[in-house]
Order: sequence, then C-alpha cells, then structure tokens
Amino acid sequence: MKIFKQLSFLALLLSLTSCGGSGVDPKNPKSREFELYIDYWNPLGNNPQITFDGVNSSPEVKIDFSQTFAGVAVPPNFTNVIIDNVRIIDANDINYQIDGITAYEWREELDDWKEDVEFTMDYTQVQDLSVIMVLDESASLGQDFEKVKQYASSFITNVLDEIPNARIGIVDFADQIHSFPPTNNKAALQNYIASLTQGPFTSLYESVNMGITMLENMDAEAKVLLIFTDGTDNNSDPEFTPAFLLDRLNNTASDVKTTSFAIGLEGKGGVDKPVLQALATNGGSAAFPKNIDELGRVFLKFSSSIANVYNLTYVRNQQVVPESGKRKLRFVIKGTAKNE
Repeated sequence: MKIFKQLSFLALLLSLTSCGGSGVDPKNPKSREFELYIDYWNPLGNNPQITFDGVNSSPEVKIDFSQTFAGVAVPPNFTNVIIDNVRIIDANDINYQIDGITAYEWREELDDWKEDVEFTMDYTQVQDLSVIMVLDESASLGQDFEKVKQYASSFITNVLDEIPNARIGIVDFADQIHSFPPTNNKAALQNYIASLTQGPFTSLYESVNMGITMLENMDAEAKVLLIFTDGTDNNSDPEFTPAFLLDRLNNTASDVKTTSFAIGLEGKGGVDKPVLQALATNGGSAAFPKNIDELGRVFLKFSSSIANVYNLTYVRNQQVVPESGKRKLRFVIKGTAKNE
C-alpha cells in the first residue's frame, strides 16, 4: 500500500510538471513558460526540415502540428527554418506576447537536455497582417446590435494600434451580403461599421466563403478570418456547407494559411457550436459568450490574439543530419499575458 501511495504521488507530481504544462513565474503572475518540441533533420546539409511533437508541446502554442516546415541554406554556412503564424493562447483565450526563447537539444551521451547557445530560435512579431471580419447583422440581435457595432469598431482600433499597417476588411450579412475592401484607414472602417443596418435571415456560410476568397486574393505574412454570429445559417446556397468551408481553409491555394476565429453569441437565435468550433482552425479558437457584456470581452481578447502573431526562425549550421538520426529539440518560450 505504501508503494502504491508513493507511485500515485509520483504520477501526480509528473502530471503537474509534464512537458505540455506551463510554468508560472511567482514574481510575475502574468508571465508563463510554454514548451515546443521539434524533430530536426538535414539530409543534404542545405535542406533542413522540422516536424512537431504535438503530444509533448504545450497546447497553448498554436501551430499547425501536422505540417512539415522546410528551410533553406543561408550563406556562408547557416540554415534557416521559418515557422510562420505562431500564437500563444491559453484556455481562457488570453494571448501571450513572446519575451524570449531558450533552445535545448537532447544529448544521448548526457541522457539529458543541453541548453544550446549556438543554434537558436529567433522570433519576430508579424507586421504584414490581413484580417477579414465576417459580421452578423440579423434582426435577432435586437437592440444589442448597437453594442456589436461598438465592439467591432473597438476591435479595429485595437488591431491597428498594435499593427498600424494591418489591412482589415468587412463582410456583413443578414438576408443580403455586403462587403468593404481591406484597408488600414481606421476612420473609413469605423464609418462603415456605424452605417450597418439589420435585416432578416442569416447567410452565414456564404459570407464566410466570401471572406475566405477575399483573404486568398491578398498577399500577407499572416491572414485571419474573424466570424461573429448569434444564430445558425438559414439563407446560404446549398453548395456552401461547413465541410466545403473547412476544406477551403485547410487546403488553400495561397502560400499562407488562414487562421480563423469564431464567436457565437448565445441566448439569441441559438448558435451551432460544433460548426463554429470546426471553422476555428489553423491556430484559431472559438468562444461562446453568454451575454452582450461577455461578447465585448471576447472581442477584446481576440483583437490581441489576432494582432499578436509571430514568425519563429530556427537557425542552425549546415551539418548533415540524416532523417534516421533526427535531433530532438526543445524550446522554452517565456511569455507575458496581454488583455487578461
């Protein structure tokens, strides 16, 4: 029995300190550490490649873990692998800015992780950002629609304050669908938001499709789709289904995948949670505020998550590393919560 209790305690201890966990700095409650685990190989010396260990990596690190990233040789004797569109978002939709990254490599001869000071992971916040807001303006919102417009307007301010050159476009829908072209002209965007009027029905899927098309026709380092609705689709053509939209998001012809976020306001017409959760893909997330005040907080959090996106660059030499001898890498990312 004593041995069983000791094993149980050990299992609990391991679960609290596991690789996927996130450490909290007691001196700064807003500061946490997150871990990213990578397999690296470079069979010819000039074609580095990495894949991710999604099981051990912290779930707050939002990356397409199924993707293999290929890098390039950089004269005179370096290689770079760029991991694009990285966000850190916790279960409460709190976004974290990156303050530093420490690299480690597993060394068999040491049977331990060794800090690596020569091969590093650099990070830069993306400044070339395109966002399309897909906004429900159906009659079911009632008097709350004025606050929805206020929150959408504040979202525009928050994103452009963070990234002044970001381009934001709008698709608004009820029975009819309208759009406003992407721009960083805050006054023009907010004037358009102020002019929106309500209508019957919900053309959600067709509007999301239009938003995806607008983003695919844009050149940007990061592309984001933000979907807001308080109901379920009841007015789109039959060809526009959740499966059709998800296929477009996951199999884009563009070099940059679209990250999609979804907000479903509960307590009105009733939202289809599984659909919105599925459409929040490629590192995005879905939220379901229960009232209009919660909705404002979600728009604020998502504005931070959308604007605060990074490109990571793993820098290494041109040493040949066969695929059969992949190097195990671990990166400890220190981050600070924003808009908590």
